[in-house]
Amino acid sequence: MQLRSKEMWLVAYFLSKYGESAVKGTPLPPVELGTDQWNVAYRCFYEQIAEGRPIRSFERSLKNARDAYDSHLPSSGREGWKTSEGNPNKLSPLAAKISIQYNSFDRTRLWNEVEKYLTTGAKDYQDVFEDLAAMEDPESDHEIRYRTEGGQVLTVIGRVERSPALRNAALKIHGHDCCVCGFNFEKVYGDWGKHFCEVHHLVPLWRSKDEKRLTDPRNDLVVVCANCHRMLHKKKGAPLSIEELKSKLIRKIG
Repeated sequence: MQLRSKEMWLVAYFLSKYGESAVKGTPLPPVELGTDQWNVAYRCFYEQIAEGRPIRSFERSLKNARDAYDSHLPSSGREGWKTSEGNPNKLSPLAAKISIQYNSFDRTRLWNEVEKYLTTGAKDYQDVFEDLAAMEDPESDHEIRYRTEGGQVLTVIGRVERSPALRNAALKIHGHDCCVCGFNFEKVYGDWGKHFCEVHHLVPLWRSKDEKRLTDPRNDLVVVCANCHRMLHKKKGAPLSIEELKSKLIRKIG
């Protein structure tokens, strides 16, 4: 199980402590986030603190972290997790440390700390989040294993582009037609397929090894349909280039 980072616990602490009261008694997200939906509130922090988690997994993890604080913070308006005796569940050492460290912070000061992990505008492209979440299932993972000459096993997992901001930028730049075959989901499925497609890295992320690199949505990403995306990655460890796959096309679909 992936452990939560200090940053995730800090965000969860703020969400729990400053959830807003609602008419029906169900707390809403803090007003600073500009939304009355908790899943949208969680997603505002996805880009900065997800640490590779799929979207649904991240939402559950952040919600559970918030729930863990609820029973320790009367201001949350929620009972949170309690023992059979009715006492607050014991926090993990890191969660407890966060609670102690930031207990004396007023709302403005705490928000200034939490805001560092906010992705501005994330709530404006929820359709992108939904599309990504729909594609993040076991069938979208392509696990590749091979041995180096020294006998070390290297595992590579190729996934759909998980950065909603990068994906959103790529779609604005490149449009929604597959750059290989021309397929457009909206032209085939109408409104249900509107803006749906996949985004492909021209240089696979695993080739960067442990080095971090910036992704330029104009030059590093292209738009493809699901079929062409699979065909690009058909040969394990050696994805085709866009031109190589185009040369194999028998019939253009667009």
